[in-house]
Amino acid sequence: MRDNEPLLFPIGEVKARTGLTERRIRYYESLELLAPRRSEGNQRLYSQRDIETLQEIKKLLDSGLSLKAVRARLYQTDDEVERDAESYFEGKRIAHGERPRHASLYPLKDRASIIRRLVRDHEREEKE
Repeated sequence: MRDNEPLLFPIGEVKARTGLTERRIRYYESLELLAPRRSEGNQRLYSQRDIETLQEIKKLLDSGLSLKAVRARLYQTDDEVERDAESYFEGKRIAHGERPRHASLYPLKDRASIIRRLVRDHEREEKE
């Protein structure tokens, strides 16, 4: 291996580092949430970034997100995150009786997301 090549791990090492089963790791690969490299013998080889992605997937799923939401979170751009956060907090302000800061709230798809988040947050607060 050359100095500039990334360190790659076989699936057994990835299992140990993530606590996931081989079956689960391959399932996430089939969903295209990660794409490990292949050796000349067709063995999966995972990078440190792949391991971090698997750990993030596990954390997000453990927090209650669906796989669809995990995919959206993993592939969301910084602009989308910023817009999403702005939409979320605008929705919170409106829910608490403040006037909207914009003439048009947000595109319909964002409104639905705001409502889902507000409901989820409200349900979490009730449980605590």
